[in-house]
Amino acid sequence: MVKKYVLITLLLAITIYSRFINLNWDRGWGFHPDENNLWGASRQIKLFSKIDPQFYAYGGFPIYLYSFLDSKVQARAISALLQTAIIGLLFITGRKLNGFRTGLLAALMGIFSAGLVQASHFLTVESLLGFFSLLLVLELVEVCETSSQRAQFRKLHMALAVIVLGLGIGTKISFAVFALPVFAILLRPGLFKKAGPFVAVATVFLAIFIFILTNPFILSKFQDVRSTLKYETNVALGNLPVFYTRQFTGTVPGLFQTVHIFPFIASWLFVPIFLIGAFVICFKEFPCRKIRRLLIISIFAALLSFIPFWAKWTRYVVQVFPALILVAGIGLSWLWEKGKIGKAVVVLTIISFLPQFFSIIKVYVGVDNRLATAEWAAVNLPRQAKIFTEGMDLGIIPFNPVHGENITLLNFYELDEDKTGQRQILLNTLINENEYFISVSNRVYGNSLRLQNRFSASAEFYRQLFDGSLKYKKIYEAIAFSFFFLPPSSPYSPEETFQVFDHPTVMIFERTLKH
Repeated sequence: MVKKYVLITLLLAITIYSRFINLNWDRGWGFHPDENNLWGASRQIKLFSKIDPQFYAYGGFPIYLYSFLDSKVQARAISALLQTAIIGLLFITGRKLNGFRTGLLAALMGIFSAGLVQASHFLTVESLLGFFSLLLVLELVEVCETSSQRAQFRKLHMALAVIVLGLGIGTKISFAVFALPVFAILLRPGLFKKAGPFVAVATVFLAIFIFILTNPFILSKFQDVRSTLKYETNVALGNLPVFYTRQFTGTVPGLFQTVHIFPFIASWLFVPIFLIGAFVICFKEFPCRKIRRLLIISIFAALLSFIPFWAKWTRYVVQVFPALILVAGIGLSWLWEKGKIGKAVVVLTIISFLPQFFSIIKVYVGVDNRLATAEWAAVNLPRQAKIFTEGMDLGIIPFNPVHGENITLLNFYELDEDKTGQRQILLNTLINENEYFISVSNRVYGNSLRLQNRFSASAEFYRQLFDGSLKYKKIYEAIAFSFFFLPPSSPYSPEETFQVFDHPTVMIFERTLKH
């Protein structure tokens, strides 16, 4: 018993440390566009005189929540707190579903997930959605397990589940996929006996009420909300090409996440372990048939929220990742019972999370690469040095206090789309007239070098830059640290947003050919 409490205390300390360490990692520069949008929208709110955030890509709930806070760091602390609570939910739900071992193994994977640690350092909606998805599953499990003799408690858990569903949809409309397990419970005959139809109708109205309560502006700004949702949906489905979705060109849903997301937010072993867990739930003996159906539908809802999209950002996975970890925990628990080999696989799986976990911890223990590079440039580059760099990337902002007046931004995305040749002429002029070039992330060159036939102009620039034929020499580099470091143009590199928001590779090149 003493050993168990020591273990729990140690794991809690690791969880709190990893979630709350250095929440001001960017020193207020604001490198994450979603953070800036949400925080900016929250500054528009003056309860109750002004409730329109004038930003509709997400629901109103997180915006109103952040409106009560005074700083981004406080908002990030909300994410850190939610990610800490997620670990507790993983343990509680896993234990309720399949025993103490499942709860512990699920919690361990959650604690050492690099993706969840990273999400705890952003004031984005992923932590809210991950918490809501797991809490929803727990409440629905309680509905299934509560005996018919305790009908009032069953209705209470149902009401809590619906409130969570409403808050989730009020955070992001895509959370509506989790209405599937809710309605699967409601449609079970006899679960609420004669009150069944009333409970079903009350559930729908309560969910709608919670959604409107957290998004009151939708009644007066319906067309604006609809227009934003249409834009975001077209981007996600690939119907509207935009510069920030280049990396998804020619990629396959499911396979992309398996290669470019799960290995970096968790482990290379996570996907097979998840599949084993899904197999156990679907085809092996499970304690309760009603819960089995619930979990199958919940798995489907979680996968439905990100697999069908053409755009496949890390955040799409992270927002449902806790629910996927729960399934993987069931898979590990099943393997544990298969003798020494099964136990060895379980231990190896948990260990396989550690390299990326320590990599992401190092990001927040150290100085952000853009800040470190800007500090180096302030000391080592002449104040009047002429510099050009990539546009459309917030990473250049820390260079502005010292060198901002002499920095020229070039939109390399437009370079590849320009049919007149004017952008290429401008690039050649910048190459000849400037003394330095700064690359603040891999977003442009990673895709250009991987898809050289599609983005030939920018690919040729970066090829010459890196091989030295452009007559620029690299004089400084802050590398995106990882135990599994891969070049951005590698077919096995991480999805770009996993790195560029908080630990991009930053490089400075100096022109060697003087004019």
